[in-house]
Amino acid sequence: MKISDIPIRWKVLTLALLGPVIVAGILAAQRISDIRDGAEQALIDKSIGITLMAEATRDRMADKMRLGVIKPFDEMDPQQIVEAVPIVTALQVAADKAQEAGYEFRSPKVSPRNSKNTPTELERSVLAEFKEGSIDHKVIVEEDQIRYFRPIRLTEECLFCHGDDKGDEDVTGGIKEGWKVGEIHGAFEIISSLEETNKAVAAAKITVALSVLIILVVIGLFSWFILRVSIIRPLDQAKKYIDKISQGDLTVSVTEPSKDEFGQILERLGHMARNLRDMVAELSTTGQSLESSSARMGKLADEFAGGADDTAGRSQTVAAAAEEMSANMNTVAAATEEASINISLVATATEEMTSNINGIVSNTEKAQEITKLAVNEASSASEKVDELGKAAREIGKVTETITEISEQTNLLALNATIEAARAGEAGKGFAVVANEIKDLAKQTAEATGEIKKRIDSIQNSTNSTVSQIEQITTVITNVDAIVATIVDAVDEQSATTSEIAENISQASAGIMEVTENVAQVSAVSGEVARDIAEVSESAGVIATGTTEIKESAIELSRQSAILQSIVNRFKM
Repeated sequence: MKISDIPIRWKVLTLALLGPVIVAGILAAQRISDIRDGAEQALIDKSIGITLMAEATRDRMADKMRLGVIKPFDEMDPQQIVEAVPIVTALQVAADKAQEAGYEFRSPKVSPRNSKNTPTELERSVLAEFKEGSIDHKVIVEEDQIRYFRPIRLTEECLFCHGDDKGDEDVTGGIKEGWKVGEIHGAFEIISSLEETNKAVAAAKITVALSVLIILVVIGLFSWFILRVSIIRPLDQAKKYIDKISQGDLTVSVTEPSKDEFGQILERLGHMARNLRDMVAELSTTGQSLESSSARMGKLADEFAGGADDTAGRSQTVAAAAEEMSANMNTVAAATEEASINISLVATATEEMTSNINGIVSNTEKAQEITKLAVNEASSASEKVDELGKAAREIGKVTETITEISEQTNLLALNATIEAARAGEAGKGFAVVANEIKDLAKQTAEATGEIKKRIDSIQNSTNSTVSQIEQITTVITNVDAIVATIVDAVDEQSATTSEIAENISQASAGIMEVTENVAQVSAVSGEVARDIAEVSESAGVIATGTTEIKESAIELSRQSAILQSIVNRFKM
């Protein structure tokens, strides 16, 4: 069974009781836990009091020994020493009334001299924790009892039997362990039974359960009353109204609904019934209108069918004429297109010629610029050659001067030689120098003569170069004039050719426009023919559609009758 199949009253009641049940369960568990914790704490407090009383007894006995009330151990009879030990008295006091007080007393000890104090595994682990010094007491809660441990620290009185020297025999016949003051080798253990506590907890469980059950019954009855009045009753009314509406009874009305959500639902149901009444009334009126409209539609369909047949006949005639016109226009378009192609070829050739002439003009202008540049360069070269001739003449003058200097030097060397000969032996060195100077003067005269010959050759070449440059300048000037004439002629030819090309392009554009217009007319006439064919086809479709409309009108009349019969089922 699904949750959705459960009646809503039980769902709501379950939700209403679920919260209190959870809260009651939590409170009951908390109450029982508090009862158990309180009982356990009371037993722990009692155990603490017992161990504190035992420690107080031990301390009081030790004080009496120090005050001399009790004899020192070395003055006592060995049989009486054990009874005078303070810790032994404390253990006896704690154990004397144990059964009467409802607890069990033990004093587990490491290496006990009394086998009753041999520790169990649990007690041994607790003694180990005390020896580590991490805790000063230990509480272990078991299912049916509580164990409370408190460590026993060695005092000065304990060392009489357990101190130094280690291994020696003490007065009681035991062996000394060599222990020190403050060490922990035993503990007080109070074992308290939890039997009464468990009984109290069980009784508390029963009491709490009965209390919770009574409270839940009261809450359940109150919730059922609220649920009955606020939810179930309005839902039953809504179900009754919906059943009537589903059976076609639209006369239902809601009287004095409540202000809550279910009351608003009932009020909305009343509005829905009124709206449905209005809608059914409108449907009835609409059905009657449909019946009369379907009759008129049938008549109109007959009229449309006749008009469509007439339109189809006329459209076929127009379509034939349009197809003939389209064929004629296609012929004209082909002729104009061929003329356009021929003119385009002429225009292309003219444009290529114009381009070539423009290239000639450009190259001629460049040639004119080059000839002008050549004239300028020839003039510049002539000037440079003139300057070179002047420089050669200047060099000639210098060589003449050098020749004169060498002749004078030769004369001076000759005079020096004569003077050296007159000087005799003393002038031999001077004579050698004079001969060297004479040789140098001779070499200088020969070199100067050679330079003069070269300069004369340069001057002759320069004069010849100047004459040739002047002739070149004359030729270049003539070429420049001829090029200028060619440029003017080519400019005129280029202008004429450009004008011809432009006229041909305009003619080609005009013919292309005519061709395009003819093509458009041809296309339009074709479209007209196709449209008229479509009109003819549409007229046939209209004729077929009018037949279907007439059939639909008949079917609509039948459906309006069915609608009217459905409306009559409702009670308004």
